[in-house]
Amino acid sequence: MMTQDQPDYPDRDRVCAAVEGYLELDLPDMAAAELESLAPADRDHPSVLMARMAVDMNLKRWNEAVDTGMHGCRVAPRRGAFFFHTAYCLHELGRTDAARRLLESAPPKMRADPLYHYNLGCYLTVLGQANDAEASLRRAFSMDPKLRD
Repeated sequence: MMTQDQPDYPDRDRVCAAVEGYLELDLPDMAAAELESLAPADRDHPSVLMARMAVDMNLKRWNEAVDTGMHGCRVAPRRGAFFFHTAYCLHELGRTDAARRLLESAPPKMRADPLYHYNLGCYLTVLGQANDAEASLRRAFSMDPKLRD
C-alpha cells in the first residue's frame, strides 16, 4: 500500500536501469514487467522507449520493436540509436530496403558515425547493390578500422 510519502509509480531512471540489468541476466520477461510499472506519462520518454525496444528485440518481437523505434525516431530524432535499431529490426523482418531508407532518412549528423556507413553497406549488400555497398563499407573502415574485425 502506498503512503503519501511514496510515489504511485517508480522512478523512470531506476526502472530503465532495472530493465538493463534484467536483460543482462537474460530475463526479458522481468524487464518487460518492470516497464509496465511506469506511470503512463513516462512511457513515451525516449529512455523508456529505448528500453522497451531493447526488450522487444531481446524477445525477437520485431514488429513491436519497429513500432516503438519509429515512435522513438519521431519523438527523439537526435537519438541515432532509434534509427540504427529500428533499421536492424526492419532487416530482421526481411524489409531490408525499408531499413536502408530509414537509415538514409536519419539526421545528417549520423553520417559522422562509422556504424551508419557500416550498417548501410550491409543493407546494400543484401539488396544486391555491391558497388554502393563497397563504397559504404570502405568509408566505415576508414573511419573506424576496428569495424573490419
